Amino acid sequence: MLTNINTYEKFSSHVFVSRETYDRLCLFQKILIKWQKSINLISRNTIENTWERHFLDSAQLYKFVRDIEGNIIDFGSGAGFPGMVLAIMGKKNIHLVESDYKKCVFLKEIAMLTETDITIHNCRIEELNFINVDLVTCRALASLKNLIHYVEVFINKSLGARQQYPKLLFLKGKSYFSEIIELSKIKKISFEEYPSITDKDGRILYISKVDKLNIEND
Repeated sequence: MLTNINTYEKFSSHVFVSRETYDRLCLFQKILIKWQKSINLISRNTIENTWERHFLDSAQLYKFVRDIEGNIIDFGSGAGFPGMVLAIMGKKNIHLVESDYKKCVFLKEIAMLTETDITIHNCRIEELNFINVDLVTCRALASLKNLIHYVEVFINKSLGARQQYPKLLFLKGKSYFSEIIELSKIKKISFEEYPSITDKDGRILYISKVDKLNIEND
């Protein structure tokens, strides 16, 4: 596992960012540690290596979202990973969905202090009003089967013609393969998998197509 990615040079050797962007990520990290003392934003055992476990883990997705022109929705944003990191890195049209009010207050403060243009939705995924979306991201929220269910509940809210199924970009841990096997029992997916630079057992799943969209059959 990577360690001590807490300088500009070390961070940028893995995912390049400008010094200005890195400074904004540093501000994010400092506020995160401050808020962590009063509310549980991240797992306690990751506090000492937030740069690797959270910031670099999120930043590695930027190359996949860089050319997305439409809206990006980050399900279960929590403390802002990966959505807030990607927005600070310069990606526009990102929507964070988080049901916890206190975490949303935290996200709003991060957005304000880092001068980041982002939209925050304080609601459950199932309650999110429909918007056209090109990509859905998620990190450490639910099983692949449940994530697909959330996506389909969301896109079935569209009025008139059904919107095209969005691309899906998920950070998954070592259970990713068993989750794919489980999902394959009810869905046919077209996807590519990429190694994570922060977790030797983890994978980045980029799903381009999901068949059998009728959620009533799930």
